[in-house]
Amino acid sequence: MSKISRFTSKVVQLGKNAVGERGEVAVPEGGGGFAEYAVVSLHCLRVYLGKSYREALDLLSEMPQILGEIGLEAADRPDHSR
Repeated sequence: MSKISRFTSKVVQLGKNAVGERGEVAVPEGGGGFAEYAVVSLHCLRVYLGKSYREALDLLSEMPQILGEIGLEAADRPDHSR
């Protein structure tokens, strides 16, 4: 397991503990945004990588395993302009 993978696993668990998992999936069916823990996880990864939000999302598009740990797929990535 890579360093970023271990970090992501820990961040996802901490995010779920902090906001209350409530059995939410990262991308609820029917839209309406992302689960709070997924948003927290993405923000933590952005800070960890030392990148802007847009740059972090671009990097994550090349990291399907990391997205999978958050519960996202490449097609689910947030739009950086929102």
